[in-house]
Amino acid sequence: MRKIFILVILSFTLIILISDSCKEIEEYFHDPELESITDAIKTSAIIGYSVSTAMSVMEGYQLPNVRIKTGCRDFPCVSVMLIRIDETYPYSFASGETGEIIVAGLWADEETAILTLLLTDFNVHTSTFRLKNIHTIPVIRTFDGKIGVAFAGIDINLNQQSDALLEFNLLTQEIESEFARLDSPLPENEYVAVEENAWFIEIDQKNTPDDLWDDSFTITGGGQLAEVTDNTTEVIQQGMVDVMLDQICAANPVEGHALVRIVNIEDEKFPELGTAILEFHGSCDGKADVLLATGAYIGSNGRSIRLNMQND
Repeated sequence: MRKIFILVILSFTLIILISDSCKEIEEYFHDPELESITDAIKTSAIIGYSVSTAMSVMEGYQLPNVRIKTGCRDFPCVSVMLIRIDETYPYSFASGETGEIIVAGLWADEETAILTLLLTDFNVHTSTFRLKNIHTIPVIRTFDGKIGVAFAGIDINLNQQSDALLEFNLLTQEIESEFARLDSPLPENEYVAVEENAWFIEIDQKNTPDDLWDDSFTITGGGQLAEVTDNTTEVIQQGMVDVMLDQICAANPVEGHALVRIVNIEDEKFPELGTAILEFHGSCDGKADVLLATGAYIGSNGRSIRLNMQND
């Protein structure tokens, strides 16, 4: 009888251990974390829209949602304009978004500038931060009529108390350094892009500078987010190559590839490692296709997963 009792206890314990192990295994394998990718896309959308608007205004086009506070008669000059965000904003990721974007620019000529963007009463909805302002990003119109923009993580200001605009007393060396960022070679694949910590946006106005509704933005670059607590270290890297955001679809990019990689080390737990390569498609269904996934993301291979770009 005693042996039977011991066997029952051992069997019950084994069942509990197997159950806990299965639960841990089930929690280990999951879809890729795409918040950093969607945050970068949303940030690029507001930068692309603001830059396209400012460039059109400086070329003499009058846009109904823009008020010029300080204009330019000769170059170089400083210009400040206010862009109203309302129902006409084509990249609304949530309903009821309103507010203004203040664009302050140091213009070398009508095709070249260093800009600062300040968002007022307007929240770019992201999962990991509230975008406050973007400062000193170089902008240039290229020979083929498109607009090139470069920015890095240091250009993204998340400080809720900081409303400082562009410092207009930039030294010549500092101005040249900003424009030099536009000449940096673009990464040729997603693995190179994750090491960049820099982003490049190509704005195609489709030869209609006065029509902001037909613009498209192509995003290339990458970076990483790191979070360290007392017992957890997590690093998420992301990279994008030729990711096209078109105003026909705010639910997902319509072209391009992206990579997301996670390294999560938590005390007394198995390290979480995962890499996924995504492909964006023309269907406006709010999803991306997983071309290849390893580690914690392996169960996503060949599937289409939701991006959650839009907030209700």
